[in-house]
This record gives sequence, structure tokens and C-alpha cells, in this order.
Amino acid sequence: MNQPSPFRFFSVILRPGRATMAALLAVLVYATYLASMSADGFDQALSLILLTQLIVASTGYRDRLVRGHFDAILAGRRRREPVALAHAVLSMVPGLVLWLTFGAVQHLVTSHRSIAMMPGGLVTFAYASVVVWALSLRLGRNSGGVLWVFVAFVLAGAGKVHVLREAYGTSSASLMVTTRSIAAALAFPLVMLGNDGYVEPTVLLGVCTAAAVVLLSGIWMIVRFDAPLKDPA
Repeated sequence: MNQPSPFRFFSVILRPGRATMAALLAVLVYATYLASMSADGFDQALSLILLTQLIVASTGYRDRLVRGHFDAILAGRRRREPVALAHAVLSMVPGLVLWLTFGAVQHLVTSHRSIAMMPGGLVTFAYASVVVWALSLRLGRNSGGVLWVFVAFVLAGAGKVHVLREAYGTSSASLMVTTRSIAAALAFPLVMLGNDGYVEPTVLLGVCTAAAVVLLSGIWMIVRFDAPLKDPA
């Protein structure tokens, strides 16, 4: 019997359950409601959808690996890179559908291109998704999103969010300032949703490069993971 392709395998393993689908639909409805209530509603709605993605994309890997859940796709396979890539992509698809659907709704309502579809919105989504996915590979399901939210609360509580926004807003003065702007975007990606989603090309390149490095690191971890199986608890 032939092995299933990695994408087919993970489309089954990582498929959201009914409760998750209902939750995603509820988030979409509430985000649309927020967007219709005030001029700032779309920003609040995007933040809510991004928060949802932080949890949904934190699918985990090692905890299920040691329980033998992936034996059917890993047994006898010489290369794990396609497995890792499929796991990454399909971990992010549910939130991506939610993000793009909301962007389409915003476009229909306002007749303007949604921030979700602008470079700042797309890069914010992609970078955050890749980071929480990679963090959860070893730490476990939902861990990446929880850790991200914790760090965001720490930054807010320490009064650093305003500092990061100021650093991000002056990105073309010099190399040092541009570097600080990239660092601010990496530490608090929501800053890229400002200015109608426009991002300076150098900052965009820096964040995309960081996202690519994190993605490759996650793929490397999956390729290298090797742990003894655990008996079901």
C-alpha cells in the first residue's frame, strides 16, 4: 500500500473539528460586527483575527510524534522536508482563510482595499503565523500562541508598545534607524498594520527574511526530531 502524500495526510490530521470551525465562524461574525461599529473597528477586528490565528497555527508536533500519530507518514520515508512543509502550510490554512475572508468583507463594505490585503497586513499575518508554528513544534499545541500573547502583555505592561511604534515610524532616516524599525516590527508586528498597511521596502524585506529563517528553522527541527514513542496515557 502506498503512503499518502504529506499534504493529504496532514489535511486529515490537522483538519479543524466542528467546534473549531464554529469558533472560527463566530470570530468572523464578531469581527465583522466590530468593523461595522466604528472607524477603528477594522483595526480591532484584524487584531482579533490575528489573535485567533496565533492559537490555531500553534498545532504542535513533537507531542504527537512521540505518541505515534505520524508513523503512517514517516515510516520508511528518507526525506522529511516535504512532511515539514506540508505541516507548516496546513497549520496556517484555517487562519489564512479567516483573514482573507474578512479582508474580502471589508473590501465589499468600504469599497477600499483592505489592510488585510496590503503588504503590512499580509506580512504581519505570515510572520506571526510562522513564529507561533515554529515555537509550538517542541513546546506543544497552543504553546506558541500563548507565549506570543504573554510577551505582548509584558510589552504593553512595561509601556514598550509606544516605544516600538515610534521606532517603527522612522524607518528611512539611516541604516541604524531602519534596523531599529525592523526590530520593532519583529517584536510587535501589529505596528505594520498602521499607515493603512504600507511598509517601507527595506522593512518589508527584513521581516520577510526573518519569517523565512524561522520557517526553515521549523522545517529543520521536524527533520531532526527523533524521540522514543510513549504509551498512550
